[in-house]
Amino acid sequence: MSIFGVRITRRMSKLTRKFTILAALLCILPMFAQKSAQAGQWALPVISVANMRSKPSHSAELSSQALMGMPVKLIERQGDWWLSQTPEGYEGWINRNSLAIMSADEMKRWRSADRAVVTSAYQTRCFRTPDSQSVNDVVSDLVNGDIVELGHEKETNGMTSIVLPDRRKAWVKSDDITPIDEWAGQEFNAQKILDMARSMYGQPYLWGGTSTKSLDCSGLTKVCYLSNGIILLRNASQQAGTGKRIEAADWREFRPGDLVFFGNGSTGKVTHVGIYEGNGKYIHSSGMVKRNSLDKNAPDYLNLTLLNCVRINGSQGNDGITRAADHPWYFNIK
Repeated sequence: MSIFGVRITRRMSKLTRKFTILAALLCILPMFAQKSAQAGQWALPVISVANMRSKPSHSAELSSQALMGMPVKLIERQGDWWLSQTPEGYEGWINRNSLAIMSADEMKRWRSADRAVVTSAYQTRCFRTPDSQSVNDVVSDLVNGDIVELGHEKETNGMTSIVLPDRRKAWVKSDDITPIDEWAGQEFNAQKILDMARSMYGQPYLWGGTSTKSLDCSGLTKVCYLSNGIILLRNASQQAGTGKRIEAADWREFRPGDLVFFGNGSTGKVTHVGIYEGNGKYIHSSGMVKRNSLDKNAPDYLNLTLLNCVRINGSQGNDGITRAADHPWYFNIK
C-alpha cells in the first residue's frame, strides 16, 4: 500500500472511532434525560406484591416488598430498575415492569380518589366480570393491604367494580375490601392484629418477605399492624427503637399486641421479633409462622434470649409508628 493509502486508512480509522463515540453518547444521553425527568416522581406497584432487591438485579438479595397500590417515591434509575422508597422510608430496587409511574399531579388525583384496601386475611382474586369467577376470568391475585380504586359500576352479585394501578378493570368480592378511610382511621385493636397473625400459621419464612404470601420476622409484624392501619418501620432493629420499652425481666407485664424482641444478651443486638399474644405466648415467623412461649417451663418454650418488648399502642404518631390516616403519601393532607 502507498503512503497516501496508509494516510487515508488512518484518517478513516480516526473518523470511525469518532462516529462510534458519538453514537454511544447519543444512546446514553436519552437515558440520563429520562432519569432526570422521572427521578423524584411517584409510582404504584401494579402487582399484588412487588419485590424489592438490594441491588438492581433479579439475582440480588430480596430485601423487602411493596404491595399493590402502596405509594413509593422514585429516587434513581439503573436500566430497568428503580431505587424506590416506601412510606416508612425503606429503600430498595423495584423492576420497572412492576410499577405504574405517576407524576405529582397524577398522585394527587389518586390520593383523593375513591379507593379501597384489601382486608381479606387470605389471598383473593379479582375477575373480568361480576358474573364469572372461573380461572379463565382472573385478572390478578390480591393480598391483604393492596390498594385499588373503586370503579363506577353498581355492585352486582356481591362483587364490587375496581380499577388496578395500571388501569386494568376488574371485579372483586365486596367482603374482601374496605373503604380506605375506614381502614386508615382504625383505633388500635390488638385482637385484630393477633387474628391477622394467627391466620398465617404455617406460612413459610422468607428473608425480605413482607406480605401474607411469605414473610420474615419483621415482615410479620408489619403486615399484622398494617391490617390495623398502622405503618411500622421495616426491620426488627428499627422497630425495637420505637414505642414504650418494657424490660425482659418484666415479661409478665407484657400486653397482647406488644412487640417482643430477641437477640444477643451481651451486646443487646436485636435479631428477631414477634407479637405477644398473652399468657407468655407469642407469634413469630421462624421457619414458618408459629406460636411459642416465653416461659422456660412451657413445652413450647424456644431457647431465644428475650431482650425486651415495645408497646406500640399509645405511641401512634411518634417516630417510626404512623397511622395511615396521617401519612401524606396516602392522602392529600394539608
